[in-house]
Amino acid sequence: MLKNTLLFLFLLVGTTVFSQSQTRYYNLALEGGGIRGIAYGGALKELEEHHILQGVKRVAGTSAGAIQAALLAVGYSPDEITEITFKTPIQQFNDGRFIFFGGTNRLFKQYGWYRGDKFTEWLGEQLQAKTGRADITFAELHQLSGQESFRDLYVTGTNLTDQCTVVFSHETYPDMQVKHAVRISMSVPLYFRAVLLDQKGRVVSKAQKGQEVDVLVDGGILANFPLDVFDKEAYLQKSQPQPDNYDAAGRFHNPQTLGLRLDRDEQIAYDLNQAGLAPYRIEKFGDYMGAFYTIMKENLNRQGLTSQDWARTISVSTAGYSPRVRKLSEEDKVVLLKSGQRGVQAFLNRD
Repeated sequence: MLKNTLLFLFLLVGTTVFSQSQTRYYNLALEGGGIRGIAYGGALKELEEHHILQGVKRVAGTSAGAIQAALLAVGYSPDEITEITFKTPIQQFNDGRFIFFGGTNRLFKQYGWYRGDKFTEWLGEQLQAKTGRADITFAELHQLSGQESFRDLYVTGTNLTDQCTVVFSHETYPDMQVKHAVRISMSVPLYFRAVLLDQKGRVVSKAQKGQEVDVLVDGGILANFPLDVFDKEAYLQKSQPQPDNYDAAGRFHNPQTLGLRLDRDEQIAYDLNQAGLAPYRIEKFGDYMGAFYTIMKENLNRQGLTSQDWARTISVSTAGYSPRVRKLSEEDKVVLLKSGQRGVQAFLNRD
């Protein structure tokens, strides 16, 4: 009863009128962020209220952002995504038999404690509900993208074998199943079992003797914020590149791309006045782990972001939550959803 009441109140609350963005956005990029990605439901709702989301034709995502991006791509509305968030027991994705001995065995043989099979099955069910195909491929989704509410999807993964970022889409891996690409993107190293791809880009459960396979994991390792996926002139709609679309190094920044990323309140405030990472107050072990995670991951993923990138980025507060996959109360989920809304409001109301 409480869950339904909180969900109803969140969906019912009207949106205050804010200054409307003058830029037309056709591309949307969602950063990874673990359980904190729940906040994107609120951000997407706010973008819809301001008639921005409706114009988006392509969506990219990494890790938790890839999950939300996939749901958007097959036609789920922000309200439906929020409803899925409330009713899905996230902890079910921590799967595997004989959790200690089985987990230890998987860790050393398959590079992850949990299987991740429950997630793949769950995502397939969500895809089937909208497309009729749990195993829909990128090429098949592209064929639907011309229809209302369907969008092209781009998902990032990290190829440990080749030591590089991989972007999965209808352009690069047309025959790959969407659920497999998203499963790769959310495969936190050592937490979820890594995914193996053969030389034709097909997922294999176990490499045969002499078979060459690539080991793929979480796209957030090298590219947690896939804002630059659409930084090609080919992705410009009804426009021509302008001189200010290029930075000093000559890199093209697509002004029609909008990014959503997750940051601590302290970091968002810090970014208003200076570059770099905000200081991290450490008083307990949880703070220590948070600081370690931030400097390892954020330092890498912030490198290369320019003033043009920040101008098209919406920073959403993590509201003090860590990215660890775990059960959250309904009240916690509402806090994150409202944080997503406030992030969009602040972006649209900026000077």
